[in-house]
Amino acid sequence: MLGIFNAIAADPPVPSPMGRRKPPPPPGLPIDEHIFIAMIIAVLFGIYIIYSFKLKTETPI
Repeated sequence: MLGIFNAIAADPPVPSPMGRRKPPPPPGLPIDEHIFIAMIIAVLFGIYIIYSFKLKTETPI
C-alpha cells in the first residue's frame, strides 16, 4: 500500500536542459528485400506438409 502512495506522490521528472530530444531513428533494414524467396519457401513447405499428411492418411494399417 505504501508503494502506491510513493508512486502517486513522486515529483514529475525534470525536463532535460537541451529541451525535447528526438528518439533515435529506426534501423535501416528493408522489410521486403527477399519476400519472393520467403514466399517460394512457404509454398514448398506447404506442399511438403500436405503431401506428408496425405501419405499418413492413405497408408493401410
